[in-house]
Amino acid sequence: MDNLRGGQVRQACRELERFNRLDADDPKLIGQRKMALRKLLAHAVTTTAFYGSCCEEGLQLSDLPVVDKALIRANQDRFLSSAYKREDLITMQTSGSTGTPFTCYQDRSKKLRVNAEVIYYSAKAGYRVGKKLITLQAVAAGGGKLPFSQWLQNRAVLDVTAVDDRHLKELLGRLGVLSRGGAVLLAYASTLEAMADYFKRKGPANHCHFEGVISTSELLPDETRATLEEAFQCRCNSRYSNQENGILGQDQAVNNLFILNEGHYIVEVLSLADDAIIGDEEVGRIVVTDLYNYAMPMIRYDTGDVGALTWVEQDGVRKRALGQFSGRKIDLVYDSRGRPLSPHQISVTLRGFSEIKQFQFVQESERSYLVKLQVEGSFKGEADLKARLLALLGDGAELKVAYVDAIPPLGSGKRNYIVSKLAKG
Repeated sequence: MDNLRGGQVRQACRELERFNRLDADDPKLIGQRKMALRKLLAHAVTTTAFYGSCCEEGLQLSDLPVVDKALIRANQDRFLSSAYKREDLITMQTSGSTGTPFTCYQDRSKKLRVNAEVIYYSAKAGYRVGKKLITLQAVAAGGGKLPFSQWLQNRAVLDVTAVDDRHLKELLGRLGVLSRGGAVLLAYASTLEAMADYFKRKGPANHCHFEGVISTSELLPDETRATLEEAFQCRCNSRYSNQENGILGQDQAVNNLFILNEGHYIVEVLSLADDAIIGDEEVGRIVVTDLYNYAMPMIRYDTGDVGALTWVEQDGVRKRALGQFSGRKIDLVYDSRGRPLSPHQISVTLRGFSEIKQFQFVQESERSYLVKLQVEGSFKGEADLKARLLALLGDGAELKVAYVDAIPPLGSGKRNYIVSKLAKG
């Protein structure tokens, strides 16, 4: 199908492989990035109101403003390129790692590059096109995939709204059947943590046949990874990605040391206090420039995550990587019956209300919950929101809604959008 459409995915995969074989400071890679950035800036300045008003061609990247979800959301039309019609673009929606619902757009060429990223980085974790890919996610986050398209891609999407023992037992039974002949598993880190805890108490799932496991969305603890690798007898990789951009990096030999996708993105780490660029091994805000989204250029985009740039040798080449990564760690919360609750079902539920600029969900006690909301204008959906969350939390749950002017970050600069005040351990 890709060949019939011009082979853009195959070409992008080959580019990623070629870039991966180069040192991060190789002149060929640096030259390619400079050329891609120059083209992106020229396009952004001439076709978007935001960059046209504050930038000019020839500026250095460090001279451009840092943007974030709040700024883009408040000025969405000014970030959209006049070279495209909105109805022709791919809509990407995310609650983000900071609890900020956000909608952005990608052009078709950018989307095909993301498809190439998925193929290329999944191959590093044991996947190949045609192999069974099993995805565990909250059902409402399925992106509208039809069963036929899943069949066509040899992909299965299983719901992980509930991760209590009964549901995990049923899930593992289905995974055993679906993985016959070999498969690769893609799942949230929080789901894998619940699965690892189940294995410690109940024993491993020897009937599953995975050739690779890929963790996404949050940071994967080493203990969880070790338990899964022993249970499934395969390597478990952790991936750093987001809906707005794509796959930014993936770990290989060193756990949670994410080798960057420098062919498609420029990653900077800025001070927690201001927009100054800081040195290697210093922890700061992760800022991304997406070199190939022309529909909605995202230049120096603050992801809301925190980490440090470092160097690592991989397969004989020196690569840039993100380490000391301290974003995206989500507390485990429970419903009113004490069953573990998927944090992603909470974010998916809140994502459906466009007035919500930012949120934080707090479990205050076994049956008491609080939702902090920063809203835009008046919010008439409170009753509907409470009804949806209470259906998720179960009988006897007490839910309060508090409206706030802002949800302040932690000392690290990140915001936890799922918080548990239950006694740990």
